[in-house]
Amino acid sequence: YFLRTTSDVKAALEMAKTLEINDSLTMGGTKTPGALLELVECRPVPASIKGDEDALGGAFDLFWSIHLHSVENANPTKIELQCIKNETRRVFREIFISEVGIPVTFIACTLRRRTRERWA
Repeated sequence: YFLRTTSDVKAALEMAKTLEINDSLTMGGTKTPGALLELVECRPVPASIKGDEDALGGAFDLFWSIHLHSVENANPTKIELQCIKNETRRVFREIFISEVGIPVTFIACTLRRRTRERWA
């Protein structure tokens, strides 16, 4: 697990420019739709999730929905996955202080999609 940074987003967009997909409209040709994306703004947004038990549940649900796919890629059994979820929830309860909250950072990005490729 690691936090994403603005440079991670920029690197991903640069890679997206090179990824080709099959285009059924051009009889087997390919396109690079990622090349149509332009990064307008990208910045970290610090926040703190504070509140009662509902806030803790919401913070956990957000964390779990973001990271579940990565955990599933490790191919745990259903029992192991439930144990991981239960332990993660336990840690959330252990570190959560309602007055202080849980510090989080989101990466906020604004992208613009051009309607056609740039002329060469």
